[in-house]
Amino acid sequence: MAAVTVVGAAIYSARKPSFDRMIRRTGAPPEMVLLGKLQRFTESRGNPRTGLGQPELFPDFAEPRNASRAAQVAESKAAGIGYDRNAAAYSQSPYPREMWVFGSGGPYGMLPSSALAPWRGTEALRRGKVTPYDVFNPWRATVFFVDYAHRLVNRAEFRELPPAHRTLLALKRGMASPGLIGDYNEAKARSRTTRHNTEKAARELGLDLSVLDTPIPLDWPRYPGAAELVP
Repeated sequence: MAAVTVVGAAIYSARKPSFDRMIRRTGAPPEMVLLGKLQRFTESRGNPRTGLGQPELFPDFAEPRNASRAAQVAESKAAGIGYDRNAAAYSQSPYPREMWVFGSGGPYGMLPSSALAPWRGTEALRRGKVTPYDVFNPWRATVFFVDYAHRLVNRAEFRELPPAHRTLLALKRGMASPGLIGDYNEAKARSRTTRHNTEKAARELGLDLSVLDTPIPLDWPRYPGAAELVP
């Protein structure tokens, strides 16, 4: 597992980051700073080392969240499904499957298979320049988060929402599961749970609950894309 040691050392060689500043650095619209605050609170309380999954599969430097065994196994299973669904691409990585299936991690709670989607079929993936443990790297995790939000904005489910519902809360639902983007009537229990958790995060962060209704722009003219930010 020498690769794990090298990856871990690279991740924690930097000083504690300013996540808001890093989001701005990506060129994403300012609404993403708000979404980032809420996502970090609900997923990690801003701790880039934390994650949800099976502790025995986590890298040594990570800090698995205290969760039920059922929740840990379910998250690890989701990571495995994400890897296997894209195995034709991810098996080209020099990093073995066992590094991809621990669960989700980092400040934004990203699954490696979702985080590294922009690099499928690239030399960067094949040469190991991007790794599944990059979800714990503050800068790279921020890029992954912003790019995932950008992909959600470009989904038909978001663009076809009534304008009044193309909001921060819609994206927060999408962060939980893309299939929830259009569930603005909150017919599904997970949508209601997402609202509850997001409202709790807003209160804890001293934000007015009206931030959940912040409109999200469809066009991001200053955003160059994840592969440009992490070549």
